[in-house]
Amino acid sequence: MNAITKKARHMIGTLRREEGQATVEYTLVGVCAAGVASIFLNWINNTSLFGKFFGTAVKHLIGLLG
Repeated sequence: MNAITKKARHMIGTLRREEGQATVEYTLVGVCAAGVASIFLNWINNTSLFGKFFGTAVKHLIGLLG
């Protein structure tokens, strides 16, 4: 084999390696999870369920204590 063929095979082998692939996948999963959480929190704030839930929980605790 000549030097050009060896270099070409080395470059192709380098391109086929999957080093760092898991890091990219975990990053994408994290970004998607953050997006879903953001949409969920926005929905909760717009429907005022968050305040109602904690208001009910606090009233229940005060009723148990008092």
